[in-house]
Parts: sequence; structure tokens; C-alpha cells
Amino acid sequence: MKFQKGSIFKPDKDYYKIAGMLLVIGGIMYVLAINIGESLFPGYSVATNSLSDIGGMLPLIQPAANIFNSVNIILGLLIISSAYLIIKSGGCRLFSACLTIFGFCIGALGVFPEYTHLTHVVFATIAFFSGSFALIFSYRLGINIPMTILGIILGLIALITILSPLIFGIGPNNPLDVFGKGGAERLIIYPIIMYLTALGGYLSARGKDWVRIRFTNGYW
Repeated sequence: MKFQKGSIFKPDKDYYKIAGMLLVIGGIMYVLAINIGESLFPGYSVATNSLSDIGGMLPLIQPAANIFNSVNIILGLLIISSAYLIIKSGGCRLFSACLTIFGFCIGALGVFPEYTHLTHVVFATIAFFSGSFALIFSYRLGINIPMTILGIILGLIALITILSPLIFGIGPNNPLDVFGKGGAERLIIYPIIMYLTALGGYLSARGKDWVRIRFTNGYW
């Protein structure tokens, strides 16, 4: 049996499989909704349009806006529910906190679409950061090495993309400028959503490689 600070395995309260399925359902639903929204949005460009344009560009493009905003709310609820079940099962509080904040902000983006301006930007920024940190801290769940490496790499890709305007500036000096506003945004949200979907599959189909954790002092 391996030991790792961050989680405590509770065999009498094991809700990891349910939590995992919620993440899988949410991730698949979100990607499908984005594709549907883009197809219903005349002239939509992956490079020049942000994801938020689907649900909040005035005048609203229907039914794309309703689909996108509704899915954000549902995804947020699924993520928060998953985080609750993970921590109830003894999962790392730090990871669960980041995941909860991410889920709350994703849901809030559906309530406060792009046309709400500053409110939307604040929730989007917090969602991007909290989602990135959730990926990086997912190793504290006691997952196997391949999933740990994948989470750290994808989390860093999202985090570096978020910080790139501060590091390289805005404009042609930024190497990510070649992807456009929409492309750069997808380098943030797609790694987060895809990894959480993969993590959900891992949790819902736990095999012999699952690391069962015992309590150790300072598990936070």
C-alpha cells in the first residue's frame, strides 16, 4: 500500500465512481455543445471568436446562445457535485477546492454571459486559474504516474497560456498570437475539460493500479 499526503481512502464512503461519471458526462456534453453552438453561429471563426461569443455576443444568436449558456450551468453543477463526492470519499481538499471554484465559475459564466462584460471576465479568469490548478493538484488524489504526468503537463499548458500576455505581452511578440483570441482560449479550456473527462473515466473504472490512501498528519 502506498502512502501520499492529500487524501484518505474511506472504503465505507467510496463515491469516486459516481464522481467520475459526472465528470465524464459533463465533459462530453460540453464539447458536443460547443460544436453544436459553433455550427449554429453564422460566420463563426475558431481563431477570431471566443467561446463566450457563442452565448453572449449581441445580438444573441439563437438557439446557439441558449444551448451554450445552459450547458455551462449544467456543467458547473456536475463539477461541483463531483468535487463534493470526491471530498466526501476522502479526496484531497486542495484539489476539491480548486475543482469546486472552477465548477462554480463555469456555471456563473452561463448566468453572466459575455455581454455582462466585467462580471463575465472576472468569472472566466477565476475559472481558468482554478481549473489549471485543479489539474496540477490532481496528483494528490493518489492517481497513477501516467495520469499525474498528464495532469501536470495539461495544467501547465493552460496556466502558461493564461499568463502569456503578462510574460510576452499582447500582440505579435506573443508566440501564442498566431492562434488568435479564440485559439489561445481553447489552449486553456480544452486541456482542462479533456483532462477532467479523462480523470472521470479513471475514477469511474478504478483498477488494481488505484492507490488507496491512509490518513497522514498534515494531509492538507
